[in-house]
Parts: sequence; structure tokens; C-alpha cells
Amino acid sequence: MRLRLFAVAAALALPLMAIGQTVSAVDEIRAARRASNDALKRHDIEAFGASLDPELVVVTGGGTFVPSRQAYMDRLAKDFTNPDGFRFERTADTVDFGETGVLAAEHGHWVGFNRNGSRGIGGTYLAMWRKTDKGWKIRSELFVLLNCFDKAACEQYRKPS
Repeated sequence: MRLRLFAVAAALALPLMAIGQTVSAVDEIRAARRASNDALKRHDIEAFGASLDPELVVVTGGGTFVPSRQAYMDRLAKDFTNPDGFRFERTADTVDFGETGVLAAEHGHWVGFNRNGSRGIGGTYLAMWRKTDKGWKIRSELFVLLNCFDKAACEQYRKPS
């Protein structure tokens, strides 16, 4: 009887433990995203880079391929000094986990704010997170520009490639 009760208790506890691990991982990813957004707000490129995997690749909202972590950081650092540059903020809507436990997909929306604080552009994104020995890191991001809140801000995207 005791053995049977133990087996039932263990069978019920295992899924709850897995849920706890997933909730913890979601919290870690959301915290890393908040820290990344805060770093962008402060123009702190080194703190921003803390969330990025060394093998990062990015496709920007306008479709430009950024082949490396350093190229992405350089691009954002340059944008910090541009008086017409945007301050980007990403907001996660969902975070899903792969069965391996080392990959996660963050789906969300992003906004590029003008220097005066108004929304300039925005859209959706998908980020691949990879669990590393240093925590969850962004391995790749795909941004899609869908919203032109400020028509002048979108002119560069309206030009045919």
C-alpha cells in the first residue's frame, strides 16, 4: 500500500517539478529581456551584450542580415549617437521551450521610439534563446517591421531594395 501511494505521489510530483523548471526558465528569459531593454534605454552597450550568445545572428525589421554579436553591438552603439536613431524595446508575448530543454522561442512585439519618446516604428519578433553555462542567451532574432507610427521614420523602409 505504501509503495503504491509513493508511486502515485511521485507520478504527480514529476510534472509539477517540470512546470516549476519551465516557470523558472521563463522568469530567467523575461528578466534577461528586461535587463536588455534597460541597457538599451541607458545606452549601455556592454550590459546589452550580456544577453547575447557569442554566435548571435540577427535579421533587422527592414530585412538586413547582421552576421555576428559584435556587428549587432556596433550597429546599436552607432545608433546611440544618431540624433534620429531609435531606442528599441521588445516585449515578450510568449516563451515556448523545446523538448531538449536547451532552446526556447520568445515571440513578441517591438517598438522603436523616437528621441522625443513617441513611437516611430514597430512590429513583431522571434528570438531563439539557448541555455548556456552562463544562463539563457539570445542565439538569434528575427524582427519584422509592421507598423509605421511616424511616417517619416518609415521612409527608409519604403524604398525598394
